Amino acid sequence: MLEPTVDVLNQLGECPIWCDRTNRLFWTDIPGKAMFVYEPESGAVRRWDVPESVGSFALTEAENILLLGMASQLAFFDLHASALEHIAPSPGTSNTRINDGRCDRDGNFVFSTMQEGEPLEQIGAFHRLNAATRQVETLKLPSVLIPNSVSFSPDGGTMYYSDSLQRRIFRCDYPSLENHRVFVEISGPGAPDGSCIDADGFLWNAEWGGSRVVRYRPDGTVDRVLPAPALQTTCPAFGGSDLYTLFCTSARAGLSQPSDTDGALLVVRTAVQGLPESHFARLAASSRAPSRTPT
Repeated sequence: MLEPTVDVLNQLGECPIWCDRTNRLFWTDIPGKAMFVYEPESGAVRRWDVPESVGSFALTEAENILLLGMASQLAFFDLHASALEHIAPSPGTSNTRINDGRCDRDGNFVFSTMQEGEPLEQIGAFHRLNAATRQVETLKLPSVLIPNSVSFSPDGGTMYYSDSLQRRIFRCDYPSLENHRVFVEISGPGAPDGSCIDADGFLWNAEWGGSRVVRYRPDGTVDRVLPAPALQTTCPAFGGSDLYTLFCTSARAGLSQPSDTDGALLVVRTAVQGLPESHFARLAASSRAPSRTPT
């Protein structure tokens, strides 16, 4: 079972990413307009306030620079100087914001935009910031309501994404985007939020409203379920020096009586190894599958 690990409660914690160079976990609180980093060895947590909400982000070639998918723009963020460098405006319309995203195995940043505010319209879309050209292109995928679960198979040949309100996770060939089909249709109270892929090519999905993280085999069948003490789990990520530790963010936003674990950063030690996170602007080391033997 997942358990709380640090004394931080987020309104909407999202996008946990383990930095294999500094052995730290980064994540964002979207409505809190803040970035966090946790160092397990010392237990230290640091927060950076930013001028806009960050829906997703990526590591880059420089360990002190993050690529932020902010509400209205893509920007580099210097952790040392707390300074932003604009890259490109959001490709969404004026009433949208950047949401979930992740680097593909070639180091391009694939991200989504969605309606900001209610009522939700089906104008969610997926885009790619090309690492070589720094140009943004919109991917030819069906429009969605709440885009999530952007992730890639270990060899980079399959892309996964979800529409939380449809309660479906999809998959397609990548980068061609062909052979598009439903990977999983969620039953029960939860809806698919963020996902990550492990070294075996299995997908781990956090269920918003489901109090759990589910591991799916490549054929879409359930392999295992990890219960969580937070109702709204949002996104899992593997970390730790050997990538056998699973972290998961959660949210307390929208709950009339949140518990003292809703919004917590959760953690559990697993017998499954994750993949190193792909970095923007370079061929990711994650394309090389690590050993599956625990250390």
